[in-house]
Amino acid sequence: MYPGISSRARRTSGSLGFAGLAVFSLPVLLFQAVELAWRAYLPAFLAQSVGLTLALVGSLMLGVRVLDAVADVVLGWASDNMRTRFGRRAPWMLAGAVLVPIGALLLFLAPPGAGILRVVGASLLLHMGYSLIVTPHGGWGLELSDDERERTRIMGAKVWFGVFGSIGMLAMIGLLERRFGFDISALATTFGWIIAVFAPITVLAVLLSFREPTLPARLPRSARPALAILIAAMVRDPAMRKILALYLLCGMADASTASTFLFLAEPVLGVKGQGATFMLIQPVMALFAVPLWAAVADRVGRKRVLAIGFGWQALTMPIVLWVPNGNAALFGLFLMLRGLTCGIDYMLLRAMVADVAERNGSENGAARMSASYYALSSVTLKLAMGLGPGLGLWLIGASGFQAGAPSTSAAGLAIRLAYAMPSVVAGLAGLALLKERRIRASVATGVEIPRPRKAETSLSAQ
Repeated sequence: MYPGISSRARRTSGSLGFAGLAVFSLPVLLFQAVELAWRAYLPAFLAQSVGLTLALVGSLMLGVRVLDAVADVVLGWASDNMRTRFGRRAPWMLAGAVLVPIGALLLFLAPPGAGILRVVGASLLLHMGYSLIVTPHGGWGLELSDDERERTRIMGAKVWFGVFGSIGMLAMIGLLERRFGFDISALATTFGWIIAVFAPITVLAVLLSFREPTLPARLPRSARPALAILIAAMVRDPAMRKILALYLLCGMADASTASTFLFLAEPVLGVKGQGATFMLIQPVMALFAVPLWAAVADRVGRKRVLAIGFGWQALTMPIVLWVPNGNAALFGLFLMLRGLTCGIDYMLLRAMVADVAERNGSENGAARMSASYYALSSVTLKLAMGLGPGLGLWLIGASGFQAGAPSTSAAGLAIRLAYAMPSVVAGLAGLALLKERRIRASVATGVEIPRPRKAETSLSAQ
């Protein structure tokens, strides 16, 4: 047990140390591997190696995300309400640690000509296992502290360690690409094995190192709302609605750029075999930027920092339209500029979800509903990450681009637009949302919420 005290004790006795944050954040390495493989490498792998059409790949990614989103809501509610001798979160996470390796190996090791049933079935297994881990773990993370500043620190640590892990993975993938000549099929196989190994190791590390917060033996029925009632109550909260809208914008933009990145880097810009190397730039920038922006948010407020992030994306993304073909240096400089605010949106939005979850519950109910609040934000994010690739890949396919064929000027422009425009639109829309007049939020029961204390508790609190 790290470091000799329970999670419940740590909620009231101060902040987690670096080692504690690192251990609890280990599953984020798995989440990064799944998202990187799914968004950036799977579309190219299924189109170029397995032989599926881009339209079919886009539909698959959207369909699986929709089912995944539904599962998240149910699992979040179940994780909050079902108690076992092993805790509320551990059984679900252990089940996910079994399903994820099966789905990952079946999907990323699929041979050329593999049937659509295998691809769909493997995708569902992978994402069901993923949800079984990420939703209970996310709810657990929202309960680690009752202090608002500490919650920003915890969410920032999860982003930071996730970025650190993604840098390691991308560095390895870049080495395999450039030194050993791994093609997209070999890279997909590598991701499959990484995910299969990470799932049980990271889950067991958390379960063996932390105990869940202790709850009363019995809770009143009012503290155990039905799923539909709970969802309706969360959605009625103006602060939560604004957070979800911002999640939708972030997710669609990020997923669209991730799924189109390899098509932009290799066929259009001509930096073949260096995709992972260029993908490293933004995580490296985030490694330094996330702690800085967390400190700035404590001083000037989360809303202002979020506005900076959305505005910066809208300002910098159009630059890619003028990066010359074959100019790796300018492409790298563009990615460095874009990466100056990388990660701050998810860090701050997760912390705000934790604030709302605490505020909108009773003394005992707040902690119990944490996974449900986390699940609702994850649902929005996953739906956005399904819509984003579907839109980006559809635009590329409509341009006449074909995998393996030389890129025409029209197709090249379409790929650049598919990469840049979602972030521009999301940035401008995010700024508009953040400039809305203050809306007073209310608790799930409709009772007015007291004015927050010193730190802001939601998007509507500034």
